[in-house]
Amino acid sequence: MDAITRVFFWVMDLRRFRYVLLADFVVFTSTAFVDFWLAEGEQAVTSLLRLAIGFINLAAWVEIRRHLLSKPQSYRQAWQFRPWEFESAVAGQASAIPVLLAPFWIEFSGNFHDPVDVGVLIIAGYLLFYAAAVSMGAIVSHKSSLGVMWGVVVALLPFVGITQFWYAAIYKPTHERPRVNTVGEMELVRRHDGLSEMLGTVAVENVGEAEIDVLGAVYTVTVHDMGPSDRTLSDARVREALEKHRATWDDESKFRGLIKTGRLIRNGGHLTPGQKFKTSFAFDVKNRPAKKLRLTVFLALANNVGDLKKFTECCPKPNNSYSCFQTKLGSPTIIRHVLGDGPTARISFFPPSKGVHVPYLRTDFLPLDWNETIRDDPRPGVNAIDPFRTSRGVTSSFEYRLDP
Repeated sequence: MDAITRVFFWVMDLRRFRYVLLADFVVFTSTAFVDFWLAEGEQAVTSLLRLAIGFINLAAWVEIRRHLLSKPQSYRQAWQFRPWEFESAVAGQASAIPVLLAPFWIEFSGNFHDPVDVGVLIIAGYLLFYAAAVSMGAIVSHKSSLGVMWGVVVALLPFVGITQFWYAAIYKPTHERPRVNTVGEMELVRRHDGLSEMLGTVAVENVGEAEIDVLGAVYTVTVHDMGPSDRTLSDARVREALEKHRATWDDESKFRGLIKTGRLIRNGGHLTPGQKFKTSFAFDVKNRPAKKLRLTVFLALANNVGDLKKFTECCPKPNNSYSCFQTKLGSPTIIRHVLGDGPTARISFFPPSKGVHVPYLRTDFLPLDWNETIRDDPRPGVNAIDPFRTSRGVTSSFEYRLDP
């Protein structure tokens, strides 16, 4: 037997392996109980799965302990014991592989890795090594034969783990995006003394299948000059308008000012499937020829995957912003809470700038310890911080022409 094989069987000695089983039991059951408190919806399935895996590994520890007590062996003969000769050990280790892969997927999909993250990955890697080694040993060893009961466990639990992970990490973010219908209108109530009394209305309806967190919901009413009706856009202006990567509402109408703004839904509010929110507001504007009003609705939305924390003022506050609030996004599981870099949503309302000629709402997703005054890293997207988080920004614009 060569040296590598001897080292492998020394590492896989049952006397050492039984402590791995205990570690599996402690890790899986403790995180499962924590997630029973944190989890909502389909995440509870993961908690039940981990709890089952933990107790299967505990049963394997009991079986191996009895074997060692009944057949004491010298240290030199310890390498002859194979963990994969025990059905409960094979079932527990094979079932653990999909769950132990999740921390690596979560961590390497993000941009920030601190010492705590590294420590968690070392523990997961240590347990994953034994799980993979025992599973492979069961496949290649002619001494391993599973009974019907343990065969069903080995076939079912990993399948459930992979299926649930696929649903939460891939299918749900793709198919359950925040979906809303936004309707806005402005109508003239009356004119007098050179003023137009206006009434604005905004309605927002959740037409998707998931509950939506409202990170920000702001409306603005702005005044713009209108060009002569017989004015034709030059080819250069047409190309400029259509080739821009971002709409700036710069359609030959000069921005004159912001005359009305407000918050539609409080930061941290929710819209359940089918729920509709509607509000109206009154404002006055001077009658002037060749003028128009533009009602713009800015929405920053995210699928609900955990309670939002309290919104606080941003520190540091982005330059030139009217206002800025931020909140730490909830974590659906304890592993994501530890490895997820503390994803934070920052919602800023900015005045007109050189690139965007109207006020606008901007949402950034940043790690909790982000400090743009000292960091040179590019801003990460929300999926780089939390792949389970599906977000969407919605901007709707409605116009009304003022006649003298």
